[in-house]
Amino acid sequence: MRHLKYLLIVACAVCLAACSDDDDFQESILGVAPEPQTELDNWIWDNFTEDFNIRVVYKWKTFEVTPELNLVPVEEQRVIPFLDVIWKVWMQPYIQLGGEVFFKETAPKQIVLVGSIGFMEAGVYLLGEAERGRRITILGLNTRPLDRMRVEQFTHDFHHEYIHILNQLKSFPPAFETISAGEYTTSWSQYSHTQALQMGFISNYAMADVNEDFAEMGSYFVYATANGWENRFLTAGQPGSEPYRKLKEKETIMLQYMKSMYNIDMYALRALVQEAMSKVIAEL
Repeated sequence: MRHLKYLLIVACAVCLAACSDDDDFQESILGVAPEPQTELDNWIWDNFTEDFNIRVVYKWKTFEVTPELNLVPVEEQRVIPFLDVIWKVWMQPYIQLGGEVFFKETAPKQIVLVGSIGFMEAGVYLLGEAERGRRITILGLNTRPLDRMRVEQFTHDFHHEYIHILNQLKSFPPAFETISAGEYTTSWSQYSHTQALQMGFISNYAMADVNEDFAEMGSYFVYATANGWENRFLTAGQPGSEPYRKLKEKETIMLQYMKSMYNIDMYALRALVQEAMSKVIAEL
């Protein structure tokens, strides 16, 4: 046994000696030269990476996305128009209210853009996801032209995913979980928005789980006008009804969370987002 250990030590020493001999290295067969930067790469660097440390992934790398969804890359001509919208309806409002330090601390370090929608089980598809508090993936950029509906969808989807990021950094109060405890369902897509509202959820997707419920409350709050927001509550039921009460409790917790944890006044944020959306749509 002692001889065997000795032989193994000698073998390892020979191996290390061989690996440390720089003269034996040949030119690598792997491509190590940096990838040439395009005008689009330079634009992303100037507007997102240099100042905010946000890496935008748009070139097709299969390991960046979920392989089982059978996705396709984003068309390059759609990248800048999308990022310009996101800058105006998401980044600028949060920076204006919270400041650059706050935004740099909370913004995702990576934004992944995908051309196709992530179709899952029947009637369910993936438009975005937030991961580990540092990455947002947006899907379906190739599916339709940039119009009013698209701007509204991008505004809602990105604010939804960003609220996930904020929640992953600082958890929302446990009291939020108790309001609709036992009513979340994986079959949320079988309910209409009206049915969801009448059960105390701001949308049918909010029924998926408590994290989606919270993110939908925040994203719909800034995406909808003040009148539109109140109309959703009235669709749920008259003031004093059980669904209306649930929505009001969720709204209160969401507003207090954003103010206490991040010093973000959601009413002021909604005003800025609504103004930005109107300007973007008017310029289409």
